Amino acid sequence: MHEHLSDLAQLLGRHMAEHCVDGLSRHFGDELLEAFPLEDRKSVSLALAELEAYGLVTLSRVVGPALPRVLTTVELFIASDVAITGHDPVEDSVALARLLLERPDLGRNTGDLEEVSGWKRRRFNPAFALLIPSVPDGRVRKPFHPDYPTMGIMLAEEDLVTLRRCPSSAHLAQLAA
Repeated sequence: MHEHLSDLAQLLGRHMAEHCVDGLSRHFGDELLEAFPLEDRKSVSLALAELEAYGLVTLSRVVGPALPRVLTTVELFIASDVAITGHDPVEDSVALARLLLERPDLGRNTGDLEEVSGWKRRRFNPAFALLIPSVPDGRVRKPFHPDYPTMGIMLAEEDLVTLRRCPSSAHLAQLAA
């Protein structure tokens, strides 16, 4: 996680990443106060604002609850998964890109790509989510799927060229940003 975050922000980020068991974005709310009973609402709110400032979560202020609605982002998994799961989503996305270069048809059905990868969903989803921004919007299957960031991606020749130009995780991370 980002070293310049406060200890509480790091603990909150880790807690939320650990509780996203399928590697997808998830909403959190006042249950974070219950998970950190020694912290007051103001401290937790400030730590969440830190996480939002680094793009690790998005916050939606709503009337009623003590805390804003929190939605985790793929950036949270990038920042914390090496410590939590032992896998780097950026490196994993490079491996998925290579699979797609070999067999572009795997992108059409996300479940097929997951199966060929041999990874558990918690590892697969953050890596796959990193690939989606490198495919133009019109070729991303939009109906949302409860198990994956999207149902699939339709790769055209220019997408394969983009993926081929991504020999490193650093280059792929720049494309996703």
